[in-house]
Amino acid sequence: MSKPDVAAERKDQIVRATVDCITKHGYHNFSMQDVARSAGVSKGIIHYYFLNKDDLMMSVLDRVAGDIEKVLVADMEAIEDPIKKLGIFVSVSFDVVRSTKEYYQVNMDFWTQINQKKEVRQVISRHYAKFRDTCRKVIEEGTAQGVFKKVDPVLYASYIISVIDGISLQWLFDQTIFDYDEIVKASSDLIMEGLINKS
Repeated sequence: MSKPDVAAERKDQIVRATVDCITKHGYHNFSMQDVARSAGVSKGIIHYYFLNKDDLMMSVLDRVAGDIEKVLVADMEAIEDPIKKLGIFVSVSFDVVRSTKEYYQVNMDFWTQINQKKEVRQVISRHYAKFRDTCRKVIEEGTAQGVFKKVDPVLYASYIISVIDGISLQWLFDQTIFDYDEIVKASSDLIMEGLINKS
């Protein structure tokens, strides 16, 4: 394995260990020693790859959001039909809270930092922009093909993401409040109903 490969693998190992630590202890309550223990490396190794805790945290935030983006792109890549493609976008996004709980937990911990740390706000904003852009493109494809109504694609993409986030967060806080599968289906149906051109 070449040196760049070893470095990338080691950084990934540290970032993954940090996600585990944030999930277990919260943003403010874990130490670099916790990360070193979880990753099976020394603190010195962590500081070799990351300037400080903030630098490491930015890498973590990029990683958890980037992982979701990769899953979305991979699942949607071979699909031509905009209705099916949007269905996959909605389905995968709704499933994140169950399949990747640490994404929401880490994200919520980062949200507490947006007023203190400009970089955190910028990274979160950039990832939301990517999700919106992915959704917008699907809506535009569907509109161009006449299967979706003419709507403002950016506004509708923002609406879809807000529905997904709102329901996912409610369920994360209290998993007894509603049957998740039922509300996902009902929400997905409403999203499509507002968009599919039936004329």
